[in-house]
Amino acid sequence: MGLLSKLFGKKQEPSKSTPETGKSHIKVFKVAGVTFDDRQKYLKKLKADKKSGKAINVKIEEYDFKGEPAIRIIANGYDVGNLHREDVAFVKSNQERILGINDFTVGEHYDENEKISYNAKVKLIIANKS
Repeated sequence: MGLLSKLFGKKQEPSKSTPETGKSHIKVFKVAGVTFDDRQKYLKKLKADKKSGKAINVKIEEYDFKGEPAIRIIANGYDVGNLHREDVAFVKSNQERILGINDFTVGEHYDENEKISYNAKVKLIIANKS
């Protein structure tokens, strides 16, 4: 079974084991499309939930967008955005090396009018090349 099948398949319990030190690394992916629809509201809620100690359950789902492969990020049931196109290519070409999701973070910044905007990143555990 390929990793995409593992990641996109039925919901699994988080792995209790951690990768061996030196055998893997963390790769951070920015989430695109975070301002689309109600995603800012979702990210605000997820940030508050994480700050209060609640768990954020993250999964990635592959789908077809205008004939191209795409990967959406689902956090606690909310569609919060997608991986960038070049990151989709990386994930698909390295799917056997992806061990799992390490973390999901929500950041914030203020524009010149002091309006807050939220962004998100997902961290994947990637096995080092042999």
